[in-house]
Amino acid sequence: MLEIASQMILCLLLAALLGFIIGYLFGKSTCASDNCGHATTAAHEDTHIASEETQDDSHDEKPALLTAPRDGKKDNLTRIKGIGVKIEESLNAIGIYHFDQIAAWDAENIAWADSTLGFPGRAEREQWVAQAKALHAGEETEFSKRVDAGEVATSKQV
Repeated sequence: MLEIASQMILCLLLAALLGFIIGYLFGKSTCASDNCGHATTAAHEDTHIASEETQDDSHDEKPALLTAPRDGKKDNLTRIKGIGVKIEESLNAIGIYHFDQIAAWDAENIAWADSTLGFPGRAEREQWVAQAKALHAGEETEFSKRVDAGEVATSKQV
């Protein structure tokens, strides 16, 4: 009886390991095809706007991306509810530094950002575009006030 139980446990462990390996390989191949969310840079452009590559219909449309923040100063994207320091770093890595960039997103841009960041549905669910529009217009939100007061742990810069 003990031998059968130990064989079953061994089989379950092997199945879990095999599942992990397949998941890792699948995730790695998906990451390679999506460029892992890294921004495309165009060294020849003086405007610091990243060139948008032509994409087939199976990919969502990229929003306007920058190679660096305008005038060397980025917006504090953590003032948008749902964007903490880690997500802000990811957004910056793909070329999003300013509220107006997020405020201009359409449904395809949101889908692209969701898939690139790995948080499907989050931008829409947490209304990043509406918050970005308000913040870009100079308005405050209840959340942005809390961030400015240092009350939101996930928005504190290290």
